[in-house]
Amino acid sequence: MFAVDLLAHILGGSRTSRLTQALRERARIVSSIRAGYSALAGGGLLSVTAQLEAVNLRRAEQGIVSEIRRVRSAGVTPEELRRAVTAAEARHSFSLETAEGRAFLYGRAETIWRLEEELAYLDRLRSVTAEQVRLAARRYLDPERYVRVAFVPRAR
Repeated sequence: MFAVDLLAHILGGSRTSRLTQALRERARIVSSIRAGYSALAGGGLLSVTAQLEAVNLRRAEQGIVSEIRRVRSAGVTPEELRRAVTAAEARHSFSLETAEGRAFLYGRAETIWRLEEELAYLDRLRSVTAEQVRLAARRYLDPERYVRVAFVPRAR
């Protein structure tokens, strides 16, 4: 779970993420792109969401799959891992600043895992290695088996 959480950030959690750089900044085929991970007790969902012109749909999909293949084969850099951990630390700290945020985190923890695991979340994230992120990509991101949902306007 922790390696996949960091992997999602490395793929599409910031302006410096791989998908943002490859598809928005260099190729200019998406206006925005983001990856996110929703952890559940027995599994989870890693999703990539992009906004783009319909004519670029095929190129965007190919670009996403290409970046996934790169992570699966070459892994992530120590700098990417460090940035992902720092971002997770900041997100987690900000979410605990209010009573509402703390209640949400603790309530979610008791619903989908255990409170003890929530309290150890940052320590567990900090212990993830670049190799564990690569192995998580190889295990959970199969470039031949995924679901694509596209909301495309009808032709007029």
